[in-house]
Amino acid sequence: MATTTKPRTPNGTRNSVTSKAAKPNGTASTTKAKAPTVDGSPETHAAALLKELRNLVFKEYGVKLQLRDARVSTKIGHATREKLGLDIAAQVKKKGGNKKFDWQRWNTKVFPRLFGQPDALKYSPEVVAVVMSLLYDTIRTDPEQAVADLVEFNRASLERRNSFQAEQDDELDDLDDELDDELDDDLSDEQDDESSDELDDELDEELDEDLEEEDE
Repeated sequence: MATTTKPRTPNGTRNSVTSKAAKPNGTASTTKAKAPTVDGSPETHAAALLKELRNLVFKEYGVKLQLRDARVSTKIGHATREKLGLDIAAQVKKKGGNKKFDWQRWNTKVFPRLFGQPDALKYSPEVVAVVMSLLYDTIRTDPEQAVADLVEFNRASLERRNSFQAEQDDELDDLDDELDDELDDDLSDEQDDESSDELDDELDEELDEDLEEEDE
């Protein structure tokens, strides 16, 4: 029975399908390693990383980072308290009479009685925002849009307060500069007075010497 042999290539290796294909430059082709895949969605891994981040910050600094929803709720609380307060204060002033609007009482007693504290509202941000939209035409009636409007109101209010504080700081700096200038002027006047006194003393001594010489 006749036997067959597999053809060999000139370099003596078998030309099998399992041999690596040669590239034109004579090097063997290699398959690039794929990046390892991680099980789970990005949201799942983000939630795990967020938990680790908050725990680390609390352990290192004793600070509890607020989550997004809590931050939005706090902004809604501050915006609602301020906008309502400004409206009520304006109407009380316009009406006149014996009643006065007390911001401290409004912030610490009246507002919390119904809404809670700005950073711990009794209702969801959407509910509070819709209530505000029923009062003011500058707040849209759609819950999400109403929330966005109040967040923007809070941002603008904070910007105004920061600008006002900066102006006050500048005025204080200018006042300090004026006081420093006045102090420098006073010191300069005192030095001038001292120099004048010394000159007067020298002239008096010279005059005394001249009179003594004339007496002799």
